[in-house]
Amino acid sequence: MFAATTSTLAWIPTSRQTARRSPSSTCTVKALARAEIMGSRVHRQGALCYIGAMPVEKGETKTRRGSTQTKRTTEMCSILACYDPDGALADGREELMRLLSARMRTRGPDGSGYYGNERFGLAHERLAIMDPEGGKQPIVYEAEKYSVCANGEIYNFRALQEKYGLTAAQTGSDSEVLLQLYRHMGVDFVKELNGIFGFVCVGDDGKNMMAARDHCGIKPLYMGTGVGGAVWFASELKAIHDQCTSIEEFPAGHYWTPETGFVKYYAPEWDTDDFVGTDDTSNVRAALTQAVRDQMMSDVPIGLLLSGGLDSAVIASIIKPMLEETNQEFITFTIGQEGSPDVMAARVMAEDLGTTHHEYLFTSEEACAVIPDVIYHLETYEPELIRSAIPNYFLARLAAQHVKVVLTGEGSDELFAGYLYFRDAPDGAAIHKELRRIFHHLHNVNCQRADRMTMAHGLEARVPFLDPSVINAVMRVDPELKRIDGEEKPEKHALRALFEGEIPAPVLWRTKAMQCEGVGLNWVETLQQFCEAQVSDADFAAAAEKYKINPPQSKEETYYRQLFDSKFNNMDKFVHVWQGGCRAGGAPWQNEQYTRAGLKSVGQLAKGLEGVKGAPVV
Repeated sequence: MFAATTSTLAWIPTSRQTARRSPSSTCTVKALARAEIMGSRVHRQGALCYIGAMPVEKGETKTRRGSTQTKRTTEMCSILACYDPDGALADGREELMRLLSARMRTRGPDGSGYYGNERFGLAHERLAIMDPEGGKQPIVYEAEKYSVCANGEIYNFRALQEKYGLTAAQTGSDSEVLLQLYRHMGVDFVKELNGIFGFVCVGDDGKNMMAARDHCGIKPLYMGTGVGGAVWFASELKAIHDQCTSIEEFPAGHYWTPETGFVKYYAPEWDTDDFVGTDDTSNVRAALTQAVRDQMMSDVPIGLLLSGGLDSAVIASIIKPMLEETNQEFITFTIGQEGSPDVMAARVMAEDLGTTHHEYLFTSEEACAVIPDVIYHLETYEPELIRSAIPNYFLARLAAQHVKVVLTGEGSDELFAGYLYFRDAPDGAAIHKELRRIFHHLHNVNCQRADRMTMAHGLEARVPFLDPSVINAVMRVDPELKRIDGEEKPEKHALRALFEGEIPAPVLWRTKAMQCEGVGLNWVETLQQFCEAQVSDADFAAAAEKYKINPPQSKEETYYRQLFDSKFNNMDKFVHVWQGGCRAGGAPWQNEQYTRAGLKSVGQLAKGLEGVKGAPVV
C-alpha cells in the first residue's frame, strides 16, 4: 500500500492510445496497417457508405463518402468515496482522492468534482446524460449537510419524486433523487429504486453514510479498508487497489452502513431452488416494452448495439416505434470480421428497420494488439470473458464516436436459457436452478464486460432485459417452456415466438452465438495462437506454482494472467473463473457444446445466413 502521486498514475491506457506496449505484446506494424485500412462501414437506411479507419487520434473521426466530420473527446461516470470518521487521512485527502479518481477518467469525460470535510470525501468523474449543464456531482445540499456521489441511472426518479412529494429538486439529474430520498426516509428507499447504480450518500456532514449497488450488479462497486480504518468505495478496482489493506467486491442487491454492514435488499420470490414457475409468457412483452421505454430516458441521443442475434433484434423491434413517435434517428452499431455471422445478420436487421447502421470490421491482428488495454479496463484474467470483451472494446469505441448511451440485449440468455449447453438439460427444475447460478454471476461476467468496455470509451450501456420487472416476469415462467427440443424448439423459442412476423426469419431463428463466436468463426483460434507465442514453456510450467489462486491451464490463460498481474498484483481473488474453465463447466449435467477453449462447433452459427465467411459447405 502506498500514497498515490502523479508519477504512480502515469501509465493509464486510454481508448485511443496504441503505444506503450512491449514488443512481445504487439502485432507487427504491417499487420496493424492492414487492420487500419479496413476502416468501418455505415449503412444509411440500407445503403452502404464508409466511415474512416480506426484507431483514431484523440477522438477525431475521419470520414469519407458523405459522413459528417466530428470531434469528440471521450472519457465517463465513476465514483470514489472515503469514509474516515477519525480523520486519519484528513490532511491531503482532496489531492489524493482527485489523483485516484483520475485513474477512472475514461468513465467520466464531462467533468470532475470533489466534496468533503475531515470525516469524508466524495470524488466523481462525470458522463453528462441527464441535465448535462446542471447535474454536476457530487450533488450537495449545503444547508442540510447532505451529499451524494452516484454512478448510473435511476429510471424511476420522476415517479419517486412525485410519489413522495419531492418537489424541491435543485437539478434535473436523476441522481438527486437519491439525496432527496435519503433525507426523507433513510436507507429503506433503496428498495424502491429502478435503475443501474453504485452510489454513496452522506448525511449530517459525514456523521451518517450509506452505499448501495443495483439489484444484479450492472454497475460496479468495490469497497476496502485502508489507513486508520478509513473505508473506501470505488467504481473500479484500479482506483483503490494500492490504498487498502483489504478489498472486497460490493455485493449486488445490497446496501451498507457503518452500523449495519451489508444488508440484502433484493430478494425476489423466484430466487430459491424450490420455486416452481407456472406462468406463460403473456406478461413478458409488456414488461420488456416498458423497460425499454424507461431506459430510453436521456437528454442526449441513444443508440443500439445490434449484434445480429435475437436479443438485440428484439430490443430493436421495440425501440423503432418509440423513436418514430418522437421523430428521432435510429442509430445502430455492429462489430465483427468481414463475412462473420453477426455482421451478416445485423445487416439484414438494419436494412429491415431502416436504421443508420455503423459497422466496424476488425482483424485478428487488431484483436491481439488490444489485449493489454482490454485486461486493464476489464480488470480480469478470465479467458472466456476476455475473448468476448475484445470485440466489445472495438464496438464501444465505434459507438462512442456518435452517442453517449446505448441499449444492449445483455441478460436474456440468463433468463430464457439461451446458451447452447441447455440443449442437454434434463428437466425444467434443472434449468431453473442453472439459470439462478449463472444469473448470480452476471455482475462478474456479462455486466462487467458491458460496463467496462463501454466505459473505457465514455459510453453508457443500458440493459432492458435486466430490468427487475422483466427478470421477475421471465423467471416466473414455467421452465418447461424454456426447454430446448431439437429443431422445432431451439434455444429461447419462447422469446422468439413473441416476435414472429416482426423480425426477419434468418435473425429470429438464428442459432445462439456467444459474444466471441458470432463476430468471426476462426479469429479466436488466431488469438490463442498469438497468446501461446508470448509465453515460454518454462513460464507455463511455473505458472501453477506462481499463481496459487485459479492457476492457468493453458498458455493463453497464462498470458492473460501475466498482464493482469502486472497492473493488479495480489488482486487475483477478485476474478471470477468459471468452474471447468467455461460457463457450461459448472452446469449440473454433462455438456456437449463447450470446452475451456470455446464452442466445439462454430460452423453451426452460420445456419440460415447467406455469405458467412468460413461457413461449412452443405
